[in-house]
Amino acid sequence: MRHKNVVSYVDSGSVSLFTRQITEALGNVLAVAIHDTDAQIVWSDDGADDARNWAVKPFLRERSPGVGYCERLSNRNFAYVFYLRRDGSGEDIGTLSVQIDGANATNIEAAHREIRAILECIERQIAINAELSAVRRVTADERKGLDLLVRLDELAGSLAPPEIVHSVLGLCARHFGADVAVVLMPKIGIQEVYPAALSNDKIASKSLMTTLGSLLSAATTHRKVSLTESNLRKRLVPGLQNDRPRVLSSPIVNAKDEVIGIFALLKSGDFPREQVRLSRAICAKINALTRASDQFAENHYSRHGFLHHVSAVLQRSRFQSHAVLLVDIDQLHVVNDSFGHMAGDEVIRMVSRIVDDTAGADDAITHLGGGTYAVFLRNSGEADACTKADTVLECVAREVIEYDGKSIQISASIGIALIPEVVADAAAALNTAEVAAKSAKSRGGNRLVVFKDVDASLVQRRSDLDGVNSIQSALIHDRFVLYAQPIRSLRDSEGAYHYEVLIRMLDDNDQVLPPVKFLSAAERYQMMAAIDRWVIRNTLDQLSAADNLLEVSLASFNVNLSAQSIADDEFLGFVETQITQSGVSPDSLCFEITETSAVRNLESAQRCIKRLRKLGCRLALDDFGTGYCSFAYLKDLPVQYVKIDGVFVRDILENPLSEAIVASLTKIAKVMRAATVAEHVENDLVLQRLRQYDVDFGQGFGIGKPVPLADVLDELGPPVEVLDIENRRQHR
Repeated sequence: MRHKNVVSYVDSGSVSLFTRQITEALGNVLAVAIHDTDAQIVWSDDGADDARNWAVKPFLRERSPGVGYCERLSNRNFAYVFYLRRDGSGEDIGTLSVQIDGANATNIEAAHREIRAILECIERQIAINAELSAVRRVTADERKGLDLLVRLDELAGSLAPPEIVHSVLGLCARHFGADVAVVLMPKIGIQEVYPAALSNDKIASKSLMTTLGSLLSAATTHRKVSLTESNLRKRLVPGLQNDRPRVLSSPIVNAKDEVIGIFALLKSGDFPREQVRLSRAICAKINALTRASDQFAENHYSRHGFLHHVSAVLQRSRFQSHAVLLVDIDQLHVVNDSFGHMAGDEVIRMVSRIVDDTAGADDAITHLGGGTYAVFLRNSGEADACTKADTVLECVAREVIEYDGKSIQISASIGIALIPEVVADAAAALNTAEVAAKSAKSRGGNRLVVFKDVDASLVQRRSDLDGVNSIQSALIHDRFVLYAQPIRSLRDSEGAYHYEVLIRMLDDNDQVLPPVKFLSAAERYQMMAAIDRWVIRNTLDQLSAADNLLEVSLASFNVNLSAQSIADDEFLGFVETQITQSGVSPDSLCFEITETSAVRNLESAQRCIKRLRKLGCRLALDDFGTGYCSFAYLKDLPVQYVKIDGVFVRDILENPLSEAIVASLTKIAKVMRAATVAEHVENDLVLQRLRQYDVDFGQGFGIGKPVPLADVLDELGPPVEVLDIENRRQHR
């Protein structure tokens, strides 16, 4: 990392957490800042734009021996200046400066000993972000392929499905240098040929459809791309340049893993591996373009935007009092069950209007999903926050909604988190307000609760630093490994292969550590998004490099997404770039989102699902049934799979309640038109019981234990080349 400006690599959320650790360790800290090697402030906990607080000439003097130096600032305070170095090379990348009261200055070496582990964490965090920001170079052919996929995306919503498909065929024929391009999707009535004139030529059309019908049957049977030499003659199909053209045929697969059609290209030359890969991505695009797109509404700030706004305000006004209110409608599920979801939606709109009317011009609002809103009250103390909360409660209680001849009267619960009296950052404030709102609900609702517990496990413990060090080192030095656990169909023993990709970490002795040993610290220090990126990048690298041309098979791999990744606006762009650059077909990937994280970040989850489905990927709702949401939320989460949590599956034979829950969840999934996956299937008896309840897939030690992903890829069979299909058909 030779880029001098480290601002691109400083994660303000993580650095804020480490700053609190520095304050705890040294005790008399007034402010903290990070400078680059050009002496420019790139981050400060009291406002990065206020350089006056750090004015000294020269602030960053020429490199001196040791860990840093102590210097008096122009405001008469002292600053410890610690060198930040690049991991491994020792190259300077900037400094971290800690401003302290001049009366309490101590020896720089002693101060360094107290916070050395924290400095190492910050250095590694910067190195990780620099590593993740690197962009892989692509060849000219790959770039053209990416440009083609972008042009296909631009067709969405502009035409009816047949016209879209015809436009796709024209673009693809020119890109591949193909004589003829065809999409055959009989289940939805699409049979498009390029050039269009061939559709009106009865002889040519019959010859093409005979060949394509055989290829569609082969695709349904083998579920793989086929490369074949056809017996078609250019006198029968005028669009052909030569007799016996090569045919590349790729299956089009829907969300239920059904082969619903094929995309075929015919030309006189061979199809290189890059074109085979690209054809799989195009099939995913065709499936997405012929399917109605999901529409998601946006209300107020998004959750991520809300947190970003609050964080920015807190940086500018560190010593001001603020508050976060979390407004949660009481018994909304009762309204939905008693009057229907349209009545529930009317209740939500009414509360939204009250929250809007109560909030001031400088306040910020986010709709967290369902009947839950958060309000950031800028420059408000406890008294002002309680006054506004009381106003909301009174207005909600006074409102009576008339619906279908019946009166609906509701109430709300409100939790209040005070900043900085109780918590110091946006995410902690939102979580704390939610805890307080739950406390208000548990006391009967229609009330407010101010969170007073200063500890509340919101301040990160210094003992987690060792875990963070290990995670950061593993990210930098690739000391993670990927495993895969099979997911098998409970209906068809010959079905497609499905696997869930799992991550493990290697310790200093190269022993494999399970996720329970490191994911807790990763979640606490906001490192899950970095881990998710590592998993996605390395999974795609392994799939792309598989010697058995994995891209032509219909095996699929599930990858977990954390709540932190879902809330990261840049994460989806990273996923899209990695998929398109890898050449792996998007429908080979299924992303798993837990029910709890989806509901807590409903708007972000909806946006994530929409973009990934548009790309051609599949989505699964993990830990189904364990979340705190009502099933009303499921209509907003259009996933293709739901994974029934193992807590209900493992004791299904002994616990009638678990059995009833599995049966109910399966029925709900059927209504959602989603396939079901039962987790923690430990033996054949459980497997048989799950079949009785029409569960689609199973996963667990009774089906297969996790093994290295590389071993799974070695075991998958190579692609088949379907040669002379017409000859074999004619000689039966």
